[in-house]
Amino acid sequence: MNKMKEYLKKLFKGEISLFISFWFLFIGLSFFLEIFFQPEFNQNPFVHNDLLEFLLFFLMLIYAILIFMIIFKSANNYKGSKLWSFLAKTMVTINLFFSLSFSIDTIKFYFLEDYAIEKEIEDFKTSLPIQVDSLSVLIDIYKKNKTIFYNYQLFDVSLEKDVDKNKFKKQIQNSLCEDESSLNLLKKDYILNYEYINEKEEKVIIIQTNKENCGKSIYDLEILNEVLEKQKML
Repeated sequence: MNKMKEYLKKLFKGEISLFISFWFLFIGLSFFLEIFFQPEFNQNPFVHNDLLEFLLFFLMLIYAILIFMIIFKSANNYKGSKLWSFLAKTMVTINLFFSLSFSIDTIKFYFLEDYAIEKEIEDFKTSLPIQVDSLSVLIDIYKKNKTIFYNYQLFDVSLEKDVDKNKFKKQIQNSLCEDESSLNLLKKDYILNYEYINEKEEKVIIIQTNKENCGKSIYDLEILNEVLEKQKML
């Protein structure tokens, strides 16, 4: 234990060689953490818990700050090439900058609801267009204030008659009122705006859905989940 304390004191005083500090504690450990956080290498369900995930990102920020201090002290005490000392300082400074930037985004994602939704939409947009089924393609999605816009293109679908439009609208709204992710947005007072165009890129129909369209049944799924959770505990 005393040896560990002595080693840590030397580490933070910059008395450990720059070679060890840089290549093992910075490059080596950073590489390991990068692999650990890759989804394909990390299948542990506990790590995907939101609170634990946030704490892990917070610890990574602490690590970035500490390694910055350690490398700077070690580089200042380095007796060799000034260029090597400068490069080590530069790389660890860049690492700290990106870590701080990423941490700010992470804090916004977990604590600012609108930012989290906007970020998810931005990430989802990179995979567009998406073939939803044989008759429709999702071509765009974006958010403006409390409204999320979904733009679809329809193929071989005739909605010229009002009866057909009303039937189509009811089908879409019913599906949204039964979908858990859509319900979560509606319960937070978001409006889901679905706009459809045809093969000629002409507007066919616009369907706006809010929580009032789902009625009291909007909370049925939530109640059902609570009942199921209670049954599991028995």
